[in-house]
Amino acid sequence: MPFFEQNWPLIAIAVGTAVVIVLALLSLREGPPPYERRGVLLTPAQINFLRTLHSAVREDWLVFAMVRMTDVLKVRTKSRKAHNWHLRLLGKHLDFVLCDAETLEVKLAIELEDGALPRTERDRFVYVALTAAGLPLLRVRAQEKYETAVLRRDIEDALGILRKKKRA
Repeated sequence: MPFFEQNWPLIAIAVGTAVVIVLALLSLREGPPPYERRGVLLTPAQINFLRTLHSAVREDWLVFAMVRMTDVLKVRTKSRKAHNWHLRLLGKHLDFVLCDAETLEVKLAIELEDGALPRTERDRFVYVALTAAGLPLLRVRAQEKYETAVLRRDIEDALGILRKKKRA
């Protein structure tokens, strides 16, 4: 008994460590986490559009796909019901964003309208949120084939870039 009385802190630590190890081993018996790969990141229509988009932007901008809205927008500090406004952004993403090649500042959001889902309420929220933040939005109707020059012109128009007129 004197051994236990003199070394009780050491014994308590040893017993506590043993309990933690046993609990950890029991929790691992559940097997590996239930995750699996989703597969491709974009739909075939989005991949088709992305190829033309890369050609249209050349080296002027960088293109990112499937960007979370919370990575692009934030709620102004000290806003009323800031948490509620933030929650509305969660789970939403933008199909594509164009960023400045030097600074990576987001310059334009692009949504591909493929007609797969009627998303009018979601689309309205995205438009209102981006407009409030001063970020232009370009909506492009999905097509089988895109014209690079037309897409480039639409991007420049959305960004307010004036083009030089060609002389006759």
